[in-house]
Amino acid sequence: TDIYGANIQWKNFEKQAICSGSVTYYADGSKMDSRGDVLYGYYNCNESDDDDRRLDEGAGAVTNDVHRRLNTNDDRMCTYTQSWAFESNLAIQIVFEPQSSDDMFDDVNSLIQMCKIDGMILDEDDMILTWETSSSDWKMCESRSLGNSVGVYYNKNCSEITQTDADSFKTDLIACTELWDAGQLTFLQDSNALADCASNPNNDTLVHCLNPKCFKANIMYDVLNAVLPKEFSTSEKATYAKVIVMADAYGYPAKQAHYELLDMHSNSQTFGDAIIVGYRSGGKMKIFTDQLLADNAFSGGAFVIVFFILWFHTTSGFIATFGFLQILLNLGVAYGFYMAVFFLPFFPFLNLVGIFVVVGIGADDIFVFMDAWKQSIVTLGEGAPLEKRLGIVLYKACGSMFITSLTTASAFAANAFSLITSLKCFGVYCAIVVIVDFFLMLSYIPALVIIYERSLKKHPACCQSCTCCTFCAIPKDPTKLRPAEKWFRDKFSPMILKRKFPLIAFFGGFAAFMGYQAAQLKRPTTSEFQLFKSDHPMEMYDLQLKDKFWYGTNTRSMMINFVMGVEGKDNGNHWDPFDDGTINFMPDFDISPPETQQALVDMCTYMKTSSDFYVDPCTTADRTDPNSKYCRMAHELCPMELLKTWVTTPCADTQTVDINSADCFGDSCIELLRGIPSRSTCCDLDFPISDATTFKGCVDDLTSLAAANINGYRGLGFWFDENGELSAYTTYFQTNKEYNNPFNVLELFYHDLIEIKNAFRKEASGSGGWLDEVFFTSDLNFFDLQRSLSVGAYNSAGLSFAFAFVVLMVVTRNITMTVLSLFTIVCIVCCVVGTLVLDGWELNIIESVIISVAVGMSVDFVAHLSHAYLHSVIKERAIAVMYMMRTMGVSVLTGAITTFIAGFFMIFAKTLFFYQFGFFMMMTMLFSWIFANLFLAPLMGAVGPVGGTLKLSNIRPSGI
Repeated sequence: TDIYGANIQWKNFEKQAICSGSVTYYADGSKMDSRGDVLYGYYNCNESDDDDRRLDEGAGAVTNDVHRRLNTNDDRMCTYTQSWAFESNLAIQIVFEPQSSDDMFDDVNSLIQMCKIDGMILDEDDMILTWETSSSDWKMCESRSLGNSVGVYYNKNCSEITQTDADSFKTDLIACTELWDAGQLTFLQDSNALADCASNPNNDTLVHCLNPKCFKANIMYDVLNAVLPKEFSTSEKATYAKVIVMADAYGYPAKQAHYELLDMHSNSQTFGDAIIVGYRSGGKMKIFTDQLLADNAFSGGAFVIVFFILWFHTTSGFIATFGFLQILLNLGVAYGFYMAVFFLPFFPFLNLVGIFVVVGIGADDIFVFMDAWKQSIVTLGEGAPLEKRLGIVLYKACGSMFITSLTTASAFAANAFSLITSLKCFGVYCAIVVIVDFFLMLSYIPALVIIYERSLKKHPACCQSCTCCTFCAIPKDPTKLRPAEKWFRDKFSPMILKRKFPLIAFFGGFAAFMGYQAAQLKRPTTSEFQLFKSDHPMEMYDLQLKDKFWYGTNTRSMMINFVMGVEGKDNGNHWDPFDDGTINFMPDFDISPPETQQALVDMCTYMKTSSDFYVDPCTTADRTDPNSKYCRMAHELCPMELLKTWVTTPCADTQTVDINSADCFGDSCIELLRGIPSRSTCCDLDFPISDATTFKGCVDDLTSLAAANINGYRGLGFWFDENGELSAYTTYFQTNKEYNNPFNVLELFYHDLIEIKNAFRKEASGSGGWLDEVFFTSDLNFFDLQRSLSVGAYNSAGLSFAFAFVVLMVVTRNITMTVLSLFTIVCIVCCVVGTLVLDGWELNIIESVIISVAVGMSVDFVAHLSHAYLHSVIKERAIAVMYMMRTMGVSVLTGAITTFIAGFFMIFAKTLFFYQFGFFMMMTMLFSWIFANLFLAPLMGAVGPVGGTLKLSNIRPSGI
């Protein structure tokens, strides 16, 4: 997508700027600081390709003792480094809930026990260290918890606090909530600020001097911000309490902590009166990968059941054993084609679902083949040569399997057009599995049956006398029908034919109702990608508990960054999510033309005065924080507007001033900057600057001035190559949009940005082809995912229906049969998706997969019955329906049972994807069997093709 491509190229831009130095914000072309700060982004140059391919969520792990050390100046809980030390890659966050009351403060023992969680889930070597001045040594950071906060407040260890301490702390905390709600209780950067109040002449107006208890060691701020839920300031009750443990949340410690916490949660282990209700230990994707492999064990149960069904149905342990082996061979052969023939570099976890898909499809094809083999005796007689029987079987079974295999493979392959790499790879792999299964069915299974007939049939399977096998097996007189076939012909078929119109009306109405429900499928309402079931404690934290606290809440406002001079398209391998491609700078990039200069200024003016999403970053900045002095340049950057202000300043008004020591803030700092240094060039100029050489010289001078005089300089938005030539331009703004805003809100925001970009390109037209590559980046990934899922899912489903129509039409060569079959498939898909909507599903990645493959998995039974209907020798509807049910009823039923069982075992998995796909398979088999037998069959009996509309008799081999 355009959003993904823009974000990828911005990442590549950062990589070039930080790691290779081929682009820099220094006018002389010198390399930038290796720390990696570029605007509001960060790039880790030490991250190798192997690290990139890790399925984790963060950068490197804490690998040695030096990296574990934080110089926090006697802060037991390391809160003085709150700006980064408790970011997600250094924090394990655990949420507790009281059991016998609704307030955590009611039981001090709970607070004390919660303090011990550090040592219960981590080894000492895995904990982060803080410097203790009194002992001149490194000590472990204590967990950020309610008990430790009370202890620090009263200068006690957590184990020493009393119920009186807890009650008194709560009273003081409630008194401070008024300041918190008013936005006056902030993090005090200066640790000596309270001690200096006595000598500060403004101590009667400073908030922290008037309310020293609320600012003591930043404890009250920390508790309200990170430890207690948002509602505490209004309810005055600690209904939950969070414990934040300092550790490497993406390395081995997090994994160890996860299993400890999972056991505590599963066993409802108590901490005084509190229990763990949710946690985030980091490395969620790693833990998910481990669980995914563990959940594959459930496939073993499905394999066993399906194997015995094969045995009962075929009445041969030999055919069942080697037939099942053929099903498993499909996976390996398909993987070989996937990796060695198509050279696809990425194998996502979604592909593991192919194990369950092939069990259902492979077993279904074996049932169809074996039923046709058994029925060939009825057609040709017991003494017919095996070669002739095989020819007839391949004709009858091959056509049916060809239709189902081609439509199912096409439905899976339709995902190749998805914009999401995992879905593309999943669709292709499953399509290959289905195709491989079809060709093995044409070669492997016939050879297997011939070997059995010639060498092993005289030793019948020991289970042949069981009830099921008697029902399915060839009778003693092989020219007679099996009991199962008789039941479908003599009992089931007359029943549905007699009641065909009520059945059509009932199931047609039901499909219409479920279709209405399916249309209510909503886009995802949360940006969290759910990996486990909703009752898993890690999902409980992400989906329900996280947003109850201020700290770690997904409510950050988005920055918008316009980039010029760089091609903004993803030119990497779209089949490899780790291939970011290469950055391409535009060779004709030039912003010196006067119309381009003015267009850039107008863009900034429009953003500030006419857009409804602009936010002035200086209105919310903390004036007591020295880092916020340059709030205008740090969070809002209009390089051309700044250049205009600087060059139009009268030379007589310029002077040399130390801006860092000057008493300025925000706009006053910009005003001061425009007048320095004392100069006789790049002042008193008209704007736009008409001379390109003068323009370039003033850009160089302004950039060099800012780099030399502004603390924390991170560029003005003019970017240079190694030779000091302008190679790119960026301008960025703060907005009032949040990345998890509703889709319709972000959609309007996205289109507004497109209009701003197009307006600039129109005003600056004539400046060169680089204008076509102007792009913007922002935190629109969630919006992009929502948009891609909704478009991709329905496009894939539409393609699947189109493929199914073409295949059915080509194979049946009958428009009536094709329309009835496709209509039935539509009804099945509506019922399946409608059921998922009623169960509360939303259109997320997993659901997108399911919708796109629903057509392929719904077509099998419809295609089998339709193909059998056309093979009826007697061209009368009722007779053709009875023939259809006799020849395919058993195969369809056993196929539905095996695939249903495969899905049934999947619902016991802990990973959400396995559970949801298993539920989907069960519903698909249920509705597919019901509608194929109780809707399509009555339709055939009512309006199915008859007489001259059937053309297949002309190509039928003799004897059928």
